[in-house]
Amino acid sequence: MWVFVLLALALLIYIFYLKRELRKLKHEIKGISTRASFGSRLYLNFREKSLLDLVDALNQMIDEFEEKNRQAKQMEENVKLTIAGLSHDLRTPLTSINGYVQLLNAAPEETKREHYLKIIEHSVNRLIEMTDNFYDLARIETNQKELILTSISLSNLVEEIFLSFYEQFEEKKIELKFPKEIQESQIIAEKIMLTRVIQNIVQNILRYAKSKVVISYRNHGGNLILTVKNDIKQDSKIAAEKVFMRFYTEVTSRTNTEASGLGLYLSKKLVEKMNGKMEAEVNHNWFILRIYLPINRIKA
Repeated sequence: MWVFVLLALALLIYIFYLKRELRKLKHEIKGISTRASFGSRLYLNFREKSLLDLVDALNQMIDEFEEKNRQAKQMEENVKLTIAGLSHDLRTPLTSINGYVQLLNAAPEETKREHYLKIIEHSVNRLIEMTDNFYDLARIETNQKELILTSISLSNLVEEIFLSFYEQFEEKKIELKFPKEIQESQIIAEKIMLTRVIQNIVQNILRYAKSKVVISYRNHGGNLILTVKNDIKQDSKIAAEKVFMRFYTEVTSRTNTEASGLGLYLSKKLVEKMNGKMEAEVNHNWFILRIYLPINRIKA
């Protein structure tokens, strides 16, 4: 008889604590959406396996919720920063175009008109380049840019793109030096993305290089490393640790109308999306970029 009484009492106590913990858990869950912060967790004082499993599952859901919340806030900050940078960087060439259009309309001499037209054309091309960068960046950061990975000869693509800017290099008296011998290695990459990366590097060189560009390749582990280095002026204020930051330019006041500060930031994002990595350093009067891309190990 007493055994049944004790069992019934133990069961009542168990049910009492179980209901108390369930009420507590219900109260905590209701407040999660309004008070959730990073590191929020649910806890139980009542050590019952089924309840503990439930709490673990709920905590996993909270972690996922907080991670999505963090990503949403980060994306919101990125959008604000992008809009601010976009408004600044588009305003500069647009103002330039507007000014030179007025000069063009007022200029009687044909030589001056041709000069103004060239400047306007340059500003328009710069606008196109910038809007392409912003478009690519938006697609990358919202995971909308699809990858079509193929086997590519990196050295051939680099040489082709650099030589397509030959006239600009000649005009700025920048000497290009390619390796005399190349141990050919095919890499796995997305050709359009990789082309954009190399084009951005070329544009960066044309803006900041002093007189020389040296290109080299080497294998390291499972990667082919492309190294592009250019000499810089002695009074250059390039900060290697900041070159991959969004909207960073050498001129911190951002008065440089030729640079949006997105080229290398976007390039790094593109390289990482292709399972590679991108590094930068300043060594004496040389600015050095290294791009690591996976080698194609499958023989054709």
